[in-house]
Amino acid sequence: MARSKTFASRCGDFTLTAVVLSKAPWVIPVVAACLLTAKPGRALGQEGASTGRFRITEKSADSRRISILTGSEAVFQGDGMLLTHPRLVTVTDEGKTNLVFTASECLYDQDKKTIRSPGALSLATGDGQMQLKGIGFTGNLVGPTLSVSSDVEARLDKKASRRPLGQARKKKETPASEPLRITSDQFNLEPGQALFRGSVLVKDADGNLSSDSIAVGMGEDDWEVQTIRATGSVVLRAEQIQTTSEQADYDLSAGLIVLKGNPSWTMGERSGRADLLMIHRESQSVNAEGEVTMKLPADSVAEGGLLDFAAPGDGAAGGLPLEIRSNVFLYQSATPDKTGFARYIGAVRLARGEGRLRCSFLNVRLAKGVGGVVESVNAAVGVRLMQGENQLTAQTATYDLAQNTIRFLGEPKWNWGTQSGRARLVELSPADGVFRASGRVRMQLPRPGGDGQFLVSSGAKTEPGGEPLLVVCDSFEYRQAAKAKGLDSATFNGKVVLSGDGGSRVQAQRVAMGIDPGAAGLVSLDATGGLVATTTGANAMRYAGDRLVYTPSDETVHLTGRPSVEIRTRRDGAEVIALGQAAIYNLGTGWLRLSGDPVLKTAEGELRGREIVFNPQTKRLKATGRWKMTLNPNTVAKMRGRTEPLDETKP
Repeated sequence: MARSKTFASRCGDFTLTAVVLSKAPWVIPVVAACLLTAKPGRALGQEGASTGRFRITEKSADSRRISILTGSEAVFQGDGMLLTHPRLVTVTDEGKTNLVFTASECLYDQDKKTIRSPGALSLATGDGQMQLKGIGFTGNLVGPTLSVSSDVEARLDKKASRRPLGQARKKKETPASEPLRITSDQFNLEPGQALFRGSVLVKDADGNLSSDSIAVGMGEDDWEVQTIRATGSVVLRAEQIQTTSEQADYDLSAGLIVLKGNPSWTMGERSGRADLLMIHRESQSVNAEGEVTMKLPADSVAEGGLLDFAAPGDGAAGGLPLEIRSNVFLYQSATPDKTGFARYIGAVRLARGEGRLRCSFLNVRLAKGVGGVVESVNAAVGVRLMQGENQLTAQTATYDLAQNTIRFLGEPKWNWGTQSGRARLVELSPADGVFRASGRVRMQLPRPGGDGQFLVSSGAKTEPGGEPLLVVCDSFEYRQAAKAKGLDSATFNGKVVLSGDGGSRVQAQRVAMGIDPGAAGLVSLDATGGLVATTTGANAMRYAGDRLVYTPSDETVHLTGRPSVEIRTRRDGAEVIALGQAAIYNLGTGWLRLSGDPVLKTAEGELRGREIVFNPQTKRLKATGRWKMTLNPNTVAKMRGRTEPLDETKP
């Protein structure tokens, strides 16, 4: 391309303007003549030929901007033109300044349209959003491009002012937030991108970021800073959190940081990793996606509370961290006016020691205020809680930290210890190891062992591990023994029905049991309210009353009732009915005592007295006090035919 060059008077200003002319053989002689006119006595190319003030304009390769290079003085040298106080300004076609460059001096190559210098420089975008300085540079006006070789220091305003360069801020405007400060070994600038390389460090009021390189994305027209991408060994350190990854993208306008390449983070004793991590600085929100894994300390009382159902003082999982896995993790910090949350979505799995929890969705609610105190934890869809061999399933589980209870809804079912069942609602209390179920409770318990088999005895010998005891009631509570010492307790309330195989059945309003947690056997029982019980087999029995108490110390069962208890059975094919205010059955001897105006009715007749005792070994009855016997005529006839009189005073 041919160029026209015009010069002012001796030692005057020097201006080069790029024009489109056809090449002509007279260009070089004209240039030589002009130079000789500008500085008499110095020929073209002679060292030290000065032109005075300098100005040149160049259109960029994409024709979208014009570069204006000026200097206070230009001196020709053998390898180019030495400019003093050079200033490079790039301007869009609309006349908007998008880049300003200054230095103490530089060497300009007018053929290659390049500048270079080992000295210092300063650089700023047109809106002042990015400002930079360094030592040693090269550049090209046609790009325009610029490279800085060392000691790079830059400042990036996160909230760009949209004022033209140099316009003062109005008094009512809010001051800009603290800028980002970047240091690096090298810097490269080209339209749309600025690249920092080598030991890059970004300092911010909220934390620091280090990486191998950082690319700053800019608008094509106005060079406004829009995005920042850090690549290679990226470490982000904030006040409470540190993250590592292979890449981090920071969108300044959105205030969003996206970390890729095996991102991981630590926050105190908490840590995690995922395939993708997004952090929104202003709202203090976090989004992690793809194989999210997090570790929480052993003393975490939020998510970990769902796994802490154990006997008080058991401490089976004490000292072990909590691990959480999911497909997605969302976090929003709480504010004084707004609640926060931590959400785990998709294939959620919690684990600590033998404790396991699986669900599709887990939400942690954070209370309003600084610090975000956890209010509740909710697990939903396909909830399965496991501790060793114990298991509980439901559709939802909610941990209320204020009440320290875990509520399971949506057809909860359990197989816990020696019991299994289902209900409308299940509540666990991590603090005291209490298990509660309510609403159409249906359960299976191990058949009472030892003497406790009287409860649903079928008359036949029952081997350990036989058919379970079935229970239906309105509500149920199981309380574990503290530190595995003492007895567990089980309480059934509301239309309680206990039944065994073969038709054995106990019905009451309330049944309380003491259970040996080691042997899983019945130790004590107290049934009250409309008590009716039936057993089957050779010695089938039906008894009714108000209360039945099993006392292990003397191996007795006490049955009381008002106005009376009623016991019905059959002996030798005939019905036997016993009535009285109280009945005491000794499990060891099999003796049955009736008191409180007792009446014994058999096929042979009636027996009354202050107390009636039946001895199953001798099959004899004993009546004490003012007793009375009424015999049927058939019985009298039979007795007349007997040679041995009836002993009515000895059992």
